[in-house]
Amino acid sequence: MARHLLYVQAEASRAPSVLGVMEEQGLHPLVLRSGADEIYLVVPVDTAEADRLLALLKPVLGPEDWMALDTPAWTFPEAAEEEHEEPTPAEELERELASVSKLTPWYLFLTAASATIAFAGLVRDDALLVLASMIIAPLMGPLMGLGFGLLWRHRRLTAQAALTALTGAALAWGVAWLLARSLAAFVAIEPGTQLIARSAPNLFDLALALVTGAVGAYSFIRGQGQTLVGVMVAIALLPPLVASGIFAALGWLGPATGALYLFTINAAALLFTAGVGYAVRFRISARRFWPLGTLLVVLAVLLWWSSRAGFWTAHL
Repeated sequence: MARHLLYVQAEASRAPSVLGVMEEQGLHPLVLRSGADEIYLVVPVDTAEADRLLALLKPVLGPEDWMALDTPAWTFPEAAEEEHEEPTPAEELERELASVSKLTPWYLFLTAASATIAFAGLVRDDALLVLASMIIAPLMGPLMGLGFGLLWRHRRLTAQAALTALTGAALAWGVAWLLARSLAAFVAIEPGTQLIARSAPNLFDLALALVTGAVGAYSFIRGQGQTLVGVMVAIALLPPLVASGIFAALGWLGPATGALYLFTINAAALLFTAGVGYAVRFRISARRFWPLGTLLVVLAVLLWWSSRAGFWTAHL
C-alpha cells in the first residue's frame, strides 16, 4: 500500500485543532519544530487517507498556514497470499476418488439404467445387451474409492464410498427383482446361458476380479479414463447383482445366493488388488491391507468348496 508524508505548518494557536483532527483519525504526527508562533509537523498517511485528511484539516488552518503532500514515500508490501503447496499425487488421487464416490442422482440413474439393460440381456440371453449395460455401469468409482480409503484409513472417504457402493448394489438388485416379478406375471422366465453363467461362481471369476482391480487402480493412478476399466469392472459386478435379483424374484434361492456370492467375492477381490496397486504406487506398508487379504482368502476358500459341491446350482 502506498504511503505519503503529509507536512503541515500552522500557527501555534491552531496547533490543538490540527492535532485534534489527526488524533480523531487515529494518526500520530511527528512534531519537527514547535515555536511560539508556529508548529511544523509531519504525519505518514496512505493514499486512501490522504484526501480525507486534507479535507478535514483545511477548515482549521489559517490563510498563512499550508499543507504539502509528497509523492509516495515508501510502500508497504501487501499481505502475502497464503502459499498453497502443490498437492501430492496421493492427494490428487484422493480428490478424484472422492468425486467419483459421491452418491448423486446421476449415479443412481446410471445404476438403475444399467441394471435394466442387464436384466433384458440376461432374460433374453443376449450378450450384446449385457455388454451395453456394462459400459454405463458406475460401480467402479466407489469401489476404487473404498479401497483407497481403507488403505489410507481415511474415514470420511471410506464411509462415503461404502455408502455409495452399497446403495448402488442394493438399487441394481432391487431393480432386477422388481422387473423379474413384473415380467413373471405375464410370461415364464427360463434361465439361459447368460443367466446361468452368473449363478455358479468359480475360481476363474475370482481371477478375473483380481486382474480387474489391479487395472482399475492403475487407471486411476495414471489419471486415465474409466471407460475401458468400467467395462471390466461391470463384468465382475453388475451382471451377478442383476442375476441374483432375478433368481430371488423367481424363488430360486440357490442360484440367487450363488450370484450374490459372486458379487461379494468379486468386490473383495477388487478392493484387495486396488489396495495393493495403491500401496505399491505410494510405497505404503503391506500391513495396512492385511485385513482385506484375510477376507479374500476366506472368501476364496468358501468359493472353492462351494463350487466343487455344486451348491449354487442345486435348485435350478
